[in-house]
Amino acid sequence: MKLLPRLALGLSMLLSAPAMAQDLRIGIQAPPSTLDPHWLLNLSNTGALRNIYETLVTRDAQMQLKPGLAQSWRVVDDTTWEFKLRPGVRFHDGAPLTSADVAASFQRVPNVPGNPNPYTIYLAGVAGVEVVDDLTLRVRASGPLPILPTNLTQISIVPRSVAEKGNAEFNSGAAAIGTGPFRVTSWSTSAPLVMRRNEAWWGGTVPWETASLVPIPVDSARVAALLAGDVDFINNVPLQDAPRIKGDRRFALFDGPSVYAANLYLDVERTNPPGVEAEGRNPMRDVRVRRAMSLALNRDGIARQIMEGYADPTDQPAPPFIFGAIPDRTVPAADPNAAKALLAEAGYPQGFGLNLFCSPSRTPRICQAMAAAWTRIGIRTTVEIVPQATFLTRRNKREYGAFVTAFGSLTGETSYLLGSQLHSAGVVPGLGTLNFTGLGTPETDALIQRARATLDDASRGQQLRELMQRTVDESLIIGVGLLRSVNAGQARLSYQARADEEVLAVEIKPR
Repeated sequence: MKLLPRLALGLSMLLSAPAMAQDLRIGIQAPPSTLDPHWLLNLSNTGALRNIYETLVTRDAQMQLKPGLAQSWRVVDDTTWEFKLRPGVRFHDGAPLTSADVAASFQRVPNVPGNPNPYTIYLAGVAGVEVVDDLTLRVRASGPLPILPTNLTQISIVPRSVAEKGNAEFNSGAAAIGTGPFRVTSWSTSAPLVMRRNEAWWGGTVPWETASLVPIPVDSARVAALLAGDVDFINNVPLQDAPRIKGDRRFALFDGPSVYAANLYLDVERTNPPGVEAEGRNPMRDVRVRRAMSLALNRDGIARQIMEGYADPTDQPAPPFIFGAIPDRTVPAADPNAAKALLAEAGYPQGFGLNLFCSPSRTPRICQAMAAAWTRIGIRTTVEIVPQATFLTRRNKREYGAFVTAFGSLTGETSYLLGSQLHSAGVVPGLGTLNFTGLGTPETDALIQRARATLDDASRGQQLRELMQRTVDESLIIGVGLLRSVNAGQARLSYQARADEEVLAVEIKPR
């Protein structure tokens, strides 16, 4: 890929350059690992690439749906949705957006070879796409699919001319063509993603001539770069630095609710999962042990002290404000004595040994607090922080018996979490794709499929809440704390923190 002169030589050279009035430099904790919008579903990729690519349906900062590349949509019958595309939209290469591009993009999603974390969950139930005319398409489903518009907030549209290109061709920049407010100028792994304003963007004026996403993974270095004026904005502000930034008139802190929860995942399937020392047994298959592990946690202390107030206690694995969550659930207080009694009742009066695997992003302090709580009830716990580069790979290979990571219900509906993590893997295409703990029963699978197929919103919401209640009652996926989206920038900027924690350069505006 052709780079601007010396821009890709390193972070230090970019940071040493003085800021230009029309240039926005954003220090990000985790850089994108690809320019392919259908490769490796995670926040660092979706958050960065949404500056370049767009979806049929989009959402605002509070996760409410709004038109994107589709200006309207409607139900034709129980298994058919019709979408009307926005006229006059052009890709970065000048080609007009048509229904054929959408069809080609949908076709590409499940067919990118070797994809370590595909976007297929969002197209589960889609049977085909009919191109009616250049600006009209119909999506046919294998059954009722009420959550289709919600799911399509995650499927980026690329020109059909590049839809058959591979991951490498996108990463080279040759195929990295979208319709978004910025186009790619330069990028390579761990180097800044430099973008230039799309002057023909349908969405209106883009306030920045260039925007750069500068990877600064070390928290202290990211804060230092902001304080020194080397970057204009940073995401994932370290909690210990938030009060100092908030109290400095040169800067502004932008924080708000997030859809990301720190969740505990326990292997409930295998007899002797990795990291469990219980004489060849798996205690976590017993609901009493899982409840004991949950009951031992002081969630309020974790939120208020460990996370310094930038988290909220919860024991459900999704925020209460999204569709299908339990909105008014009281979070139980820690009860170590009751937890010990449950362990003894389950046949583990002396506890057992456990290695808790922990993702490196935002959860290590939570993991340490959990380990201390469990050790006090007899579960002798050590914590292993797994580097980000290998965390997902090892998770996908099921090398963890127990792990903690931040999971975001990015559709704003619990059907995504339930369908991807609670549904049995390998039973229904697109469902169970993130189930790495052996969850799922025929009964639960049927309830999830039924909820996902219910067109009436009130009925679907009730079914999803009942499934979430079962998840909590049986401690199948254990919520520990709701994270908050915490960002900071120069005081001359305005920004509304997004619940999905994506950082969209077009939404950062001069005051």
